[in-house]
Amino acid sequence: MKKRLLALALVLVMTASAVTGCGGTSATNDKPAEGSTPSTAQGGADTEKKDSIVIAVSSDILSMNPYRYNETPTNQFMLHIYETLISFNNNAQVQPGLAETWEVEEDGVTYTFHLRKGVKFHDGDEFTAEDVIASFDKAKNPDSPSAFSSFFTGVESYEALDDYTVAVKTKDVYPVLLNDLSNVYILKKENIEGKTEEEIADVVIGTGRYKFVEQVKEDHIDIVANPDHWSGEKPITNVRFRPITNEATRTATMLTGEVDLTVNIPVRDIERLNNTDGVSVVTQKGLREIYLNFDSRKDSPFFTDKPNPMADVRVREAMYRAIDVDTIIKNIMNNYASVMNSYIPENYNGYQDVERPAYDPELSKKLLADAGYPDGFEVTLDAPNDRYVNDGNIAQAVAGYFEKVGIKVNLNLMPKANFFSYIKPAENKSMLLMTGWSDSSGEGLTLANDLLHTYDLEKGVGTVNRGHYSNTEIDAILAKANVELDADKRAEYIAEADKIAREDFGYIPLHFEHDTYAVKDTINFTPRMNNYIEAWTISFK
Repeated sequence: MKKRLLALALVLVMTASAVTGCGGTSATNDKPAEGSTPSTAQGGADTEKKDSIVIAVSSDILSMNPYRYNETPTNQFMLHIYETLISFNNNAQVQPGLAETWEVEEDGVTYTFHLRKGVKFHDGDEFTAEDVIASFDKAKNPDSPSAFSSFFTGVESYEALDDYTVAVKTKDVYPVLLNDLSNVYILKKENIEGKTEEEIADVVIGTGRYKFVEQVKEDHIDIVANPDHWSGEKPITNVRFRPITNEATRTATMLTGEVDLTVNIPVRDIERLNNTDGVSVVTQKGLREIYLNFDSRKDSPFFTDKPNPMADVRVREAMYRAIDVDTIIKNIMNNYASVMNSYIPENYNGYQDVERPAYDPELSKKLLADAGYPDGFEVTLDAPNDRYVNDGNIAQAVAGYFEKVGIKVNLNLMPKANFFSYIKPAENKSMLLMTGWSDSSGEGLTLANDLLHTYDLEKGVGTVNRGHYSNTEIDAILAKANVELDADKRAEYIAEADKIAREDFGYIPLHFEHDTYAVKDTINFTPRMNNYIEAWTISFK
């Protein structure tokens, strides 16, 4: 059988959905789908009935509360259960969701959304504007806790005009409102209003194309097609997501036919899988960026009895130049990654072709000496070991490069389940960290607001600025970009802000991961540019 290795080019435009960018107990819906049992989603190898599919993913979701974390594995699962007012297709075109139509008033700040009538929640109750308002209230509140408050940065107010009409008013003209709202899941009012985080997670009822059946942590999540979905679509009935963090096991289950689709296949196994009968490998240049954040504050809480070395731009440059990114991509990523020189991906609004400061360990040593650290200093590097492709190995390599120029590194590797809570800016526990982020908006402003703006939880900006990098000049530029409707002018602001951050060595970009999938030849599958899996788009041949 002739095998194929598909390289899919991404064509990104300004507006598309943002992202992004991770036990043994079980949880079940209090109203399981009728006629469904967990076993119905296990038939990966037996496709005669063509009603079941098994999808292997590299990590489990973090919470059944859809607002608790903003990260790809969790988000892509939630979009099977819950829906948003609008969405974007794989060609970055805006699509109606729970809002059938919408318009912007002449004032440029009032958006009116007309909701679909007759939409039912999975328990049979009708969806109305009250559910939208309750969902906005919960998602907007950072104390709920919510990782989605940043999507309300430009929102002044919102209200239900009637059962099927919602008005949203922005603080000023705000070019990325639709982008932001495309990320906010709509839950049933009764299931979230006045409820704790745990209570929200316990009742998994949305309006989506699939109903929740069962979760066994770190083993599987079963969902079943919603026969009453407003779209009238009839997707594959039973879907099982299997989180398999062990790379060898992920490959083995694909080889034995236990699963139909594997996401994030180990880079070392790509050729082997592509040469296996009945399996094809699909790859594409991804949007997942891997980078380092450091605490560069002069008043850093991690250096109370001595100056913070990383507050000196010479030290930050030394750390940047100490890392050989090309070797990491070649030897650890097996060339299934691309050099990252900026937070702003190619083809995004605000992207500019920039040259990366060269790997130069001797210059690093000189810069450290000039800054007063000829013998280096000591830091703790926090990183995950089961979230990104080869993340533990990459962190070890980075630590090794730092050691070579005299910087002593205490490497703190942790599982995804602990990592993302640990590195939250509000927690402020990390002086140096390696992490990732993914955003499919096509709009550099979204990334700049999240990653470069000074962290401010109440204003919903800098919410992914995990190193607390702060530059008032950048904040002022982004304030202008946030109210600039002209895309070209906005691009100039974004490029200017990122240039300042790069020259200030405010962060260390490493690489963009490539998305990799192993697919049984019995199914039709086209990957999305944001690496999300949408089970309803998969079909049998």
